[in-house]
Amino acid sequence: MKKQRIGTIILAGVMVLGMTGCGNSKANAYSKYVTLGEYKGIEYTKTVQEVTEADVQSELDYFVQNHTEEKEITDRAVEDGDTVDIDFVGTMDGEEFENGSAEGYSLTIGSNSFIDGFEEGLIGHEIGEEVSLDLTFPDPYDNDPDKAGKPVNFKVTINSITVSVTPELTDELVKENTDYDTIEAYRKSIEEELQQSNEETADQQAKQDVFNKVVENCTISGYDEEESKKLVDDEFERFKETAQSYEAYGYTYEQVLAANGFDTEDALKEGITEYIKNYLEQKMVVYCIADKEGIKVPQEDVDAKVQEYMDNNSLSSKEDVYEQLGEDYFEVALLSEKVIDFLMENAVQVDSTEETTEASDTTEEETTEASDAEDSSDEDTSEETAGEDSSEEETSGEEDTEETTEAE
Repeated sequence: MKKQRIGTIILAGVMVLGMTGCGNSKANAYSKYVTLGEYKGIEYTKTVQEVTEADVQSELDYFVQNHTEEKEITDRAVEDGDTVDIDFVGTMDGEEFENGSAEGYSLTIGSNSFIDGFEEGLIGHEIGEEVSLDLTFPDPYDNDPDKAGKPVNFKVTINSITVSVTPELTDELVKENTDYDTIEAYRKSIEEELQQSNEETADQQAKQDVFNKVVENCTISGYDEEESKKLVDDEFERFKETAQSYEAYGYTYEQVLAANGFDTEDALKEGITEYIKNYLEQKMVVYCIADKEGIKVPQEDVDAKVQEYMDNNSLSSKEDVYEQLGEDYFEVALLSEKVIDFLMENAVQVDSTEETTEASDTTEEETTEASDAEDSSDEDTSEETAGEDSSEEETSGEEDTEETTEAE
């Protein structure tokens, strides 16, 4: 289960671009709760992350890995790293035991998915061969404590062998799979795309920072209790519906709660309530600024967004959209965009204090290095640039493996 797939229901972003509202313009009603503070001339910094060679190389590595192919092996025995398709039957004291057998099971040799000796015992054996493995369950054995330390036999038939073949990064590979003819041209395009992405991220962060400061500058005395209650109830019901859908994948309600950082349902409700509070503050400020500055969203713009959503989601009527998102979803989204654009037009970009500090630190380091160089001309200076890349991998059949022969 991926936490973000559920977590976005409750903790999705800071700006009011993804929540259902409750009706048309609320400026008049909201004004009794909101006293606007300073919202023009807000200072902000914009720091664009530098694209490093490691960033570009990571994308190139992903490109190559994405073109990995499975090749069937027919002319040799099983080796470490192969993926084998096997049938196996496990017995204890001559009797088959529950969850100890499978057919057509895909196992990668060296993955350590099965108990010690199982994978190693298949190395050197041919396709079609039946292998008898006399092994011992580990002790302790959390998957089934009753089997801990007991002897077991597995009769394994090797059906096929495959290996993963990762191609080399060549001009030919690039030309066949991209719009570019050479590695260098493709590398340059990746660097440009990453730079553009970093620019967009910095712009979005700046907008978020400015908007947050504007909200902080306001005095908010309360909320519309009816609207607040409806939003909290709707979000809670939506969470429960999503949690229920995960039952098909074997997850309990408690596990879904835990995956989103909540120990109890009461904690979930508190989290939803806090989120709705923040959302309403933002929404009310948006409407009050829009009213004061005469910012409006033409109905034809809203209708166009509704139609676009209908087309993209194969919906036949506006009522279907309203049922899913609420009647003023796109009004709130479009008005928020317009107000935030207005705030940015009237904001003031300033130099980053952090950048200044880094520059100062760099100057000091360079001075130190120069001094060291005078003392010892043979001393080397090196710079290390580290990049992080994370990937998430899911293996189907994992639960079945745990029930049969997994050691952990």
